[in-house]
Amino acid sequence: MKTSLTKALLDPFFYYNLKNSCIPSLEHLPGSKTLGLLDTPKNQIEILLDGKKLKKLKIEDIANQFLLFPLYETNMIHKTEIIESGIYIEQLSIGHIGSYELKIDNFSIENICFHLVKYRDQLLFHYPTYQNKTFLFRKKSTLITYQNSFEVL
Repeated sequence: MKTSLTKALLDPFFYYNLKNSCIPSLEHLPGSKTLGLLDTPKNQIEILLDGKKLKKLKIEDIANQFLLFPLYETNMIHKTEIIESGIYIEQLSIGHIGSYELKIDNFSIENICFHLVKYRDQLLFHYPTYQNKTFLFRKKSTLITYQNSFEVL
């Protein structure tokens, strides 16, 4: 394609020309991924049970460290500066970032643990768990608004 690999990875025609059924798009590239919902006023988390909305939360409600008693159980992961060499891709999207579900007998909102990632000055909602059980990802419907890729040597 006569371009650098970091730019080619962002081009959808790269995967078409690659002709590898195991890697049909950027989302299927091997490697480690950190996905999350940014802590902004527009982003929210909704908890539904049998189609009824139980709670609508903002990330600041979950991660508020100034409360005497935390409202929800959280697990904070602190990411340090990038120290490993490799190619990094960052994306920003808008829309429905994800639906997760878990089949359980008795639901209690107090048993949800919200996993958060702190990287530099940004906070991301990473994923939820319920009594150490991982929710199953169902669907997403997003539009990518920003993409960047860079290489660390």
